[in-house]
Amino acid sequence: MFSPLSRHWSATVSELLDGFPVVVLSGARQVGKSTIALALARERGGTYLTLDDVSIRTQALADPDGLVGGQQGFVVFDEVQTVPDLLRAIKLSVDRDRRPGRFLLTGSANLLRQRTVGESLAGRSAWIELPPLLWSEIAQRPFPKTLDAAFAAGDAADLVRQMPAASLDRIAEARTRAIAGGMPPTLPLSETLRRAWYDGYRQTFLERDLRQLADIENLPEFVRLLNVAALRTATLLNQSALARDVGLSHATLRRYLSLLEVAYQFYELPPYFANLGKRLVKTPKLYAVDVGLVAYLGGLVSWNDAAAQGRAGAMLETWAIGELRALDRLSSAQSTMSFYRTSSGSEVDLVLERGPRIVAIEVKAGTSVGSGDLAGLSELRDRLGARFHLGIVATLGETAVVLGDRLCAIPLPSLLGVTAEPSVPR
Repeated sequence: MFSPLSRHWSATVSELLDGFPVVVLSGARQVGKSTIALALARERGGTYLTLDDVSIRTQALADPDGLVGGQQGFVVFDEVQTVPDLLRAIKLSVDRDRRPGRFLLTGSANLLRQRTVGESLAGRSAWIELPPLLWSEIAQRPFPKTLDAAFAAGDAADLVRQMPAASLDRIAEARTRAIAGGMPPTLPLSETLRRAWYDGYRQTFLERDLRQLADIENLPEFVRLLNVAALRTATLLNQSALARDVGLSHATLRRYLSLLEVAYQFYELPPYFANLGKRLVKTPKLYAVDVGLVAYLGGLVSWNDAAAQGRAGAMLETWAIGELRALDRLSSAQSTMSFYRTSSGSEVDLVLERGPRIVAIEVKAGTSVGSGDLAGLSELRDRLGARFHLGIVATLGETAVVLGDRLCAIPLPSLLGVTAEPSVPR
């Protein structure tokens, strides 16, 4: 019997509730928001109300002030995006009583970007975006502090000394995770059942969740965009080509892409801008939030399928960047995140900036590092000078090694904080 896994985010949400009247926990459907919310409601002796319940949603629509005002103590409102006016009622209640830990709200849409949401709870709330399960959560490992270690390391050799070797089993598991993703309900399922789950997830998103967010004039075109965008994860977002391939106007494409971001299905990583005396690409990169959905839409059952289609690198990059993006949000200091790419094609997958220091990470699906794998990192190092603290090639190799001045290779399992033997059946 599969039991819910503990999340790195649980302690953070609890800590924020001790300091804010309202905490908003958002993220895609099925990433585990309700599990965290229910656990905290039990722990704090609170009330859990889900707006997926028709009777509660009807009451919230008819009398949001009465529903909010009738609650005592700590209250969870789950899937609050279905009744945006509830936020106004919560704001009025909090303005009368600003005790911390009054409300935990969850939402499967980015409330700050929903046009129907007129209240942001500014100054009264803390906001957290919950991703799919991280690998370290699936493996039940402590929260990885590897990004903090990278920024604090004295040099490349210092970081290499801190990074344990990765077992072959963990490297094989990384390939599996880069296809399967981390949606909690899919973990105990066979491949056949996982695909059936994603089929239902896709239909629910298209037929229910999407219609709660906006009107879609032409659903088949939106479905084509979802499929094509998934196949282009980890690539530059060429809106003209995407609009042409899907058969949409530029205005409709932008609106549909925005909906996919609001629903936490995709996100954009901005390009790095700096006066480096070189022409830099100004187009963002598009990433899917869940590689499991990408694999389902692309018909990928295994890593070998992805490799045969020439998509292994994009799948690994999508998964690894998502993991690192999430780890950074829970680190001691959050980074400004971007990617580096020049018009001539030199590229670094992830640029993390904390104050005067920059740590750059290149994700590679190979087990060894060639000179070509260092080109982007070396160029960025030389152009940034002292600001460039460390460059890391995250590989599927077994050991960490120094590669040169401020450059090193780190096994991806080690960078993501998973080096012990697998603890969850694959």
